Amino acid sequence: MAQNSEKEEKSAAKKVEVSEWPAVSGDYVVGDPKGCVSVVTLASAALVKELVKQPGVALVGECKTENVGIEKVVLNTISNPNIRFLIVCGTEVAGHVTGGTFKAFAEHGIDLESKRIRQAPGAIPYLEALPEEAVERFRKQVQLIDMVNVEDAGQITAKIKELAAQDPGAYPEPPLVIKIAEAAEAEAEAFRIPLMVSLPPALKVTEKLLDDIEFKVQLISRERRLTVGVENTRLMGTLLGFLSAVGVLALILALGA
Repeated sequence: MAQNSEKEEKSAAKKVEVSEWPAVSGDYVVGDPKGCVSVVTLASAALVKELVKQPGVALVGECKTENVGIEKVVLNTISNPNIRFLIVCGTEVAGHVTGGTFKAFAEHGIDLESKRIRQAPGAIPYLEALPEEAVERFRKQVQLIDMVNVEDAGQITAKIKELAAQDPGAYPEPPLVIKIAEAAEAEAEAFRIPLMVSLPPALKVTEKLLDDIEFKVQLISRERRLTVGVENTRLMGTLLGFLSAVGVLALILALGA
């Protein structure tokens, strides 16, 4: 019993209390702030509720952008020294290649001048809001576990249990809390991928569309004119027939008289 108590005290000493955490908002669910594992499910939202229930999990959430999304994950990680592993799993985000960009970031960091993640496959992998200290702290604090395109909750849960059993304790530096401006337009801009269509083809498509619309309008107008013409002809025929009948009747009455 004494040995178990000593182990529990030692384990508790490895953890730190976090007050300003999570540091930034996002599409995530908080688990145990003293957990050593965080999970990014990329585009697989259905995994979040299942994985956050697992012991040892601090945070689980989606991440769809290879710039603002990754920045938020970094800031929420370095503001909690208890997090030592980051599992990146779920369906890869088309175009943004967020999972592949995460891996490039963990392995190669960023170019300090351009703020671009080195060797990143994503479309716009720029971490402009992160200072150098935040980048280096993240890369030292956590080990990234690459499970991109794995959607099997059982397989991911098994990895969480494995990592929780290897918990090395809190990173030996205090929480690093960095605030960034959060605006809806910044998020929208981050999710936008530049169009891969040149202007001349787009103009040609527009012109063709306008020509089609004009042709259909002409057809409708012609059909309307024909309909009106038929109606007018029918009315004229009826009127002539009526007048003819009246004339015949008048002739008969005149002869009878």
